Amino acid sequence: MKLDTKELKSITLLYVEDDILIREQTNKILTKLFKKVFCAYDGQNGLEIFKKNNKEIDVIVTDINMPNLNGLEMIRAINKLQSSLPTIVTTAHTDSSYLIDAIDLNVDKYISKPIQIKDLTIAVVDNVLKYRRTNNIENLAKSLVSKSSKDDSLNSNLINKVEQLTKQNKYNKAIIDNLVLSFKIDKNGNFLEVSDKFLRLFSYSKENIIGENINILQCQSCSQDSFQKLMLRVIHTKKTIISSYLLVTSDNRIINCDFTLTPNYDSSSLISGYTAYIDIL
Repeated sequence: MKLDTKELKSITLLYVEDDILIREQTNKILTKLFKKVFCAYDGQNGLEIFKKNNKEIDVIVTDINMPNLNGLEMIRAINKLQSSLPTIVTTAHTDSSYLIDAIDLNVDKYISKPIQIKDLTIAVVDNVLKYRRTNNIENLAKSLVSKSSKDDSLNSNLINKVEQLTKQNKYNKAIIDNLVLSFKIDKNGNFLEVSDKFLRLFSYSKENIIGENINILQCQSCSQDSFQKLMLRVIHTKKTIISSYLLVTSDNRIINCDFTLTPNYDSSSLISGYTAYIDIL
């Protein structure tokens, strides 16, 4: 993702971190990148800052394990005041209970420490822009619904459905990103989307794989053109196909897995690309 300076300078963060060294170093960099950064030393302090400056804040970046009020408790309290604000959790913990709690709170991103500033910056911009687009669409949908009918009961039901679908889509995306090994490629085999779990397991960064061909994935148990042959089989059969591979990660680990490739179709019923799911054996 190419970062636009104008987009960076339109975003205000609430950054919460109890480790003073990490907090000061990261805050110094973030302040140079973004429009404004509110910096808090724990969850309670972060909540107080949010209450005073909630109209300015576009996104929350917070650690989890902190005194007084941890990061997830702070997010829960903020959600009661203003729901759907983009939130990014940074933590050294890999306990699945944290991840489940984060998904329940509609956390948009779960980043492991030590933080890479570029990855964090991309995550901030990506989620703020998605939030702004979604918010604009929701406002437009509500406005159209309101104007299209005089029936207040119908308006209320339609608006609730829009909100429920938006929340469900966000919830599903968080689950896929964090728990499912998956990616999407176009009809030429170039990467369009990758889940966070895929990036973590195969040790890739998003900017290093998006736009690259699927052949960037090294396979110990197959020939160079094996992925292309699999794509052709999908085209000919128009069915989902499963193959077993020994894939090699970018840091040379071997992953024994089942590789499921399913076709995606365009409006003309032609294959426009593929979605792949990886099951570790």
